[in-house]
Amino acid sequence: MNPKKTMMINATDPEEIRVATLIDGVLFDYDVEFLHNEKIKGNLYKARVVRVDTSLQAAFVHFGGQKNGFLPLGELPREMSGDGRRGRIQDVLQRDQEILVQAVREELGSKGAMMTGQISLAGRYLVITPGNPVNGISRKIESTEERRHFKQLVDTLEIPEDIGVIVRTASLGVTKEDFERDLEYLLDTYKEVLNRYKHRHGPGLVWQEDDVVTRTLRDTFSADVEEVQIDDLDTFHAAQSFFKRTMPQHLDVLKHYTGKKPLFTRYQLEEQIDRVYGRKVPLPSGGALVLDQTEALVAIDVNSGKTSGDGVEDMAFKTNMEAAEEVARQLRLRDLAGLIAIDFIDMKRESHIRSVQDKLVDCLKADKARMEVGKINRFGVLVMTRQRIRPSLQHVNHESCPTCAGTGKVKTIEAMALSVVRKLHGILAKGGIGEIRVKLAPAIAAAVLNEKRSDLTQMEEESGAKILILADWSMGYGEMAAEIERAEEAPAEKPTASKPHREKGAPEEETVVLGGDSPISFDKALGESAKEAKKEAFKYDRRDLQRAALDERERLRALFESAKPEDEESEEGAEEPGDEAKGEGAKRKRRRRRRKGGAERNGEGTAPAEPREDRSESTPQPEPPKVTADLVASLLTPSPRPRIGAAAPVLAAPEAPADSAKPKRTPRAKVTSAPEPVAVPAPEPAVTAEGPAKKKAAPKAKVPKAPAKKADKAETAEEAPKPKTTRAKKAKAE
Repeated sequence: MNPKKTMMINATDPEEIRVATLIDGVLFDYDVEFLHNEKIKGNLYKARVVRVDTSLQAAFVHFGGQKNGFLPLGELPREMSGDGRRGRIQDVLQRDQEILVQAVREELGSKGAMMTGQISLAGRYLVITPGNPVNGISRKIESTEERRHFKQLVDTLEIPEDIGVIVRTASLGVTKEDFERDLEYLLDTYKEVLNRYKHRHGPGLVWQEDDVVTRTLRDTFSADVEEVQIDDLDTFHAAQSFFKRTMPQHLDVLKHYTGKKPLFTRYQLEEQIDRVYGRKVPLPSGGALVLDQTEALVAIDVNSGKTSGDGVEDMAFKTNMEAAEEVARQLRLRDLAGLIAIDFIDMKRESHIRSVQDKLVDCLKADKARMEVGKINRFGVLVMTRQRIRPSLQHVNHESCPTCAGTGKVKTIEAMALSVVRKLHGILAKGGIGEIRVKLAPAIAAAVLNEKRSDLTQMEEESGAKILILADWSMGYGEMAAEIERAEEAPAEKPTASKPHREKGAPEEETVVLGGDSPISFDKALGESAKEAKKEAFKYDRRDLQRAALDERERLRALFESAKPEDEESEEGAEEPGDEAKGEGAKRKRRRRRRKGGAERNGEGTAPAEPREDRSESTPQPEPPKVTADLVASLLTPSPRPRIGAAAPVLAAPEAPADSAKPKRTPRAKVTSAPEPVAVPAPEPAVTAEGPAKKKAAPKAKVPKAPAKKADKAETAEEAPKPKTTRAKKAKAE
C-alpha cells in the first residue's frame, strides 16, 4: 500500500507563511518564511564591483544588501572567464564595474551572500541557463531509457543558441506540450530580466524569486501528492493560477480548508514542529539524538537508552538503525548543511556497520540537496557533507540566548558570586575610589551579600571605600554593572607631596609660613628677593635673630632697672595722661617685659616701670585708695607742687656709674623729645565727676602727679641734654 502524501499551507498570519509535507501523518518536510526575513536565494541583482582580491581570485560586489556579496572567479559568466579555468580575475573585472549576479547562498552570520554570474531561471519542468548553451538532465533521473527519452525531447524544442536547458526531476511523465509551455514562460521571464537590468540605475534588485507557496509547489509537488490544503483564500487563488499555467491536469488537488480548528492543529502538526527546534530528539527504542549546530559544522551524537535484545551489540545495532533514519529526516527538516559528523554507538560486527551505512544512504535519497556520505570509521564516527538549500530554521526565527551567549550553559550561583568578588578586587586595586555601587541580578546579589559578606568587609577596610550591592531586575543573569565614585583628595596632602623631591642628606628648606592656601617662604613674606637669599653662606631663621636681639635688650633693661633708686621707681610708677589713649596691646607688652626684668633682679616681687614713653603702666598695680571727701579736697589743693621740686636733686644722683646710666636714660630720651603737652586739663573734671560714682576712677587719682613728673623730667633734660641724645642713638644701633 502506497503511503498517503499531503501538503498543508498555513497562510492566515500575514507575517509568517508555513508549508508542511506529511507522509502518513508524519512530518516529512517543513519550510517557513517571515516577511521581515525574506530569502534572497534565487534573486537577480544589478551589482557593482567594490574590490577585486587578487590573492583570493574573487571580487566583492555591492548589490544592495547589508553586506557585500562574494563572487569567485569560477562563478563569472563563461563569456568573461572562459569556463573559469584560465585567466585572472583582475584582468576580467575592474572596480566600479557593473554586472548581473544571482544569489546562490543566503547571508549567514558574519559571512556575506554567495553570488554567481552564471544565471539560471527555474520552472516547473525545465531550467534555462543563459550564457551556457549546454543541455542536461537531472542526475536523480537514473533510468537510461528515461534519460534518452528526455534528450530526444529537448532536441525537438526551439531553444535560442546562447541558452541551455536542464530537465528537472519533476518532468517524469510529462508531455512535449508541458515542456514547450514551461520553456516559453522562462524565456519571457529572461527577456523581462534583461529589460529591467538595462533600465535600472545603480545596484539593486532586478528580479525576485517566487514566494514560499509558489516555490514549494513548483519544487516539491509531485504526482503522488493526493491533496494540497490551503487555509487562506488569497493564497488559494494564487496557487490555482500557478497550477493552471504549469500543470492544469492537477488542478483538482487544491483544496481550501474552512474548518473551525487551525489547519496545523487539526492534523497535530504543532507538536511535531516544536520537536524540530529541540536539541534532543527521542528515538523509539529509548535512545536519543543530540544535535549541536555551528555556522559550518553540525555534530550529532547517538545516545543509547534502555538495554534491549540479546546483548550490548544488538542494542547498539537497533539504536543505530533508528538513528540513521531519524538523522536523514532531521537534516531535511532543519536544512542542516556543511560538514556533518555523526557519532554512532560502537559496533563490532562488520555486517551491522554496513547495514547502518546503507540505511542512512537510502533515507537520504529523498533529500534534494547534493550530499557526499563517508563510511563509519573504527571510532564509530561517520562524516558527510550536505548542500544548503535554504537557511536553517534556527537562523530564521531563533537568536542567541542573551544569558548563555549561545553556549547553552551558565555558571552556578556560587561561581558567579566568586567572580563578582574577584572583579571588585581588581577595581579597588586601582585606588582612589570612595564608593562603588554594583548592580546584579537579584539571585546573584543575594548570594554575594550572604556568602561573601566577610570578603566585602575586608575589602572596605583595606581600601577605605564603601561597597554597595544592589539587586536590579533589569540585569540579566551573569551581568554586572559598577558605578564608581572617586574619593576627594585631602588638602593636607599638598605640602607633604613636595617632601620626596628633596635629596637625601640635603639641608632643610627655609622656614615656611602657612598663611593661606599655598605655603610661602619667610623671605618672601618679608619681601626679600630670592637672589639675595642664595648669596648667603648659610641659611638661618630671621625670627631667631630677632628673638636674640630682644633678649639682649631685656638683659640691658634689667641691668638698668637694678641700678635704679627706689624713690625713682615709685615716681616712675605714675602714668602720663597721654598714655591712656594707647592700645591694650602695648600694655600687655609692657607687662610681659616688666615681669622678665623683675625675675632677673634676684627674684623681686614687683616689676619696675619702664622708662620709655609707651611704657605707661606697671604690672603690679598698688591698692587703689578709697575715694573720700578729704582725698578729693587734698587733690584739688596746690600744696604738693613744692614737694615735687625738692625731689629733683635725687634724680641727678645716679649719673655716677656710666655703664648703668646709658641704658637707664636711653629710653627716656624719647620722652623728653616731645614734652610740650604738659598740662592736660581734661582728665581732672573726669576724675571729679566719676570719682563718687564708679570704682574705676580710682586709678585716675594719679593724674595730678603726671604734670609734676613731666616737670621733673624737663629739669633733668636741661641739666644733661647731650648724653641723652647720643645714648638714644646708641640704643637704636643696638
